[in-house]
Amino acid sequence: MMSKWIPLTLACLFHLVAVTVNAATGPDWIRDFEKGKQIAKSEKKDLFLLFTGHGWCYHCELLDQAIFQKQEFVDTMSKQYVFVELDFNFGNTPEEKKRETRFRQLQSHYLAPGAPTVVLTDSDGKPYAFLTGYDNKTSLQDYLNLVTTAQKAKTKRDALFTAAAAESGTSRANLLSHALDSIRPQLGDIDERGDEPLLHFYKDTVEEILDLTDNTGSIANKYISLRNSRTAWIADNAVFDKLKYFDSQKDYAGAIKFVDESLKTIKNEKVRWQLEMTRQAYLEWGDQFEQALANCQRLLALDEIPEDSREAFLNREAFNLFRLNRIDEGIAHINQRLRDAGSDKAKRLKLFNWQIQLMHNRAPVEKSIEACQRYRNETKRGTDDWLQATYFLALELRRAERHLQALKVIKEFLAEDRTSYQLLDAAESLIALKRDQEAADVLEEARSLIQPLKTSPRKSEVDEYQRLSKTIDKLTRSMSNRSVPQ
Repeated sequence: MMSKWIPLTLACLFHLVAVTVNAATGPDWIRDFEKGKQIAKSEKKDLFLLFTGHGWCYHCELLDQAIFQKQEFVDTMSKQYVFVELDFNFGNTPEEKKRETRFRQLQSHYLAPGAPTVVLTDSDGKPYAFLTGYDNKTSLQDYLNLVTTAQKAKTKRDALFTAAAAESGTSRANLLSHALDSIRPQLGDIDERGDEPLLHFYKDTVEEILDLTDNTGSIANKYISLRNSRTAWIADNAVFDKLKYFDSQKDYAGAIKFVDESLKTIKNEKVRWQLEMTRQAYLEWGDQFEQALANCQRLLALDEIPEDSREAFLNREAFNLFRLNRIDEGIAHINQRLRDAGSDKAKRLKLFNWQIQLMHNRAPVEKSIEACQRYRNETKRGTDDWLQATYFLALELRRAERHLQALKVIKEFLAEDRTSYQLLDAAESLIALKRDQEAADVLEEARSLIQPLKTSPRKSEVDEYQRLSKTIDKLTRSMSNRSVPQ
């Protein structure tokens, strides 16, 4: 099995507002895969297998809060599924190392290179659908509809397998093939999974179909073609597996040289552009920002650049301008793209989001405040974009030591989403304004809010509890120290 590899740094934008880690709620998650399978068999249910990364995966937290923690989701899905959560946060103890090994093996087996990935399987652990990633435009009902569609495909698969059991020869091969066809759209393709899902998960069925047809005819040709396509894909993508070695050694110069040599021979245009993005990552990881900027501009000048690659390299161009402290050029770059976006709301919001992240702690504070206000003005109160803009606006106002205004903005945020991080921000501004009793009350609320994290089964939440507790203690001491006569 070949898992495609692209540096995570460039795979997604970071989100500093994130979704605040809260105590695990929602489904009764089981964190032992084999135990989950045993329960699924005994209760005659399917598995809802989640690969996630709490604390570092933005979309994992979004999915958890927007979908999994909803009571309707729990009530509906628990009738049909046993919930298994594999959280990719690991410690350094021998036990944690063993857990990581088990989880990595399951990740490889289930072709789940990214998080969040949900795999719907039968009680034997055989997948029939994948739900990959999370778009915040996906409502709870949308998500439930996706699961319902997957269940219908599985029902059809099982009915066709049952019918095939009573047949032989070409008739049996035909029914088996239709069974695979029923779930194939739910499994994704080789680019998504890093291997051809049918050949990986249903290898025995495919081999039986080929045996029953003597490798001839239209049914056999479909699977022979699939095998040939897989072989070609592996050859084209082998370069990504080799790059893992350079990554493990942090040999960025060696990786760039390897990519440059590979680009001379690889003909597949999709792979070529993935390699170009990988090369860009290594330049930035190696702090070669001048070269990284030049690389972006070289590629952006090419007429044949695909539109999705063009947008990605425009973002990298902006990133490197800011890293080189060419702040005015970076701001002008984003502003021009905002003008080009016109009335495309989704595109404008993405650009505003990227701009304020790039400007934070780099651009002059008043310019950052202005950018945050522009972003916020284009959003609807309570939306993710509004929360993001409001969070950064409060940060920048605090950076400018405009604590009264920062406090007003933080209170607006807290009215929509009362989280421990924003409570601590409010406390910091209150302390700066010498409103210590109010600050103490806010810190006490924050301490109460994070308490359930202390005993969470998720390592990330226990770690979060420890970090936040230290911050609360530090802020409390700052008030105490100020009250002690010198």
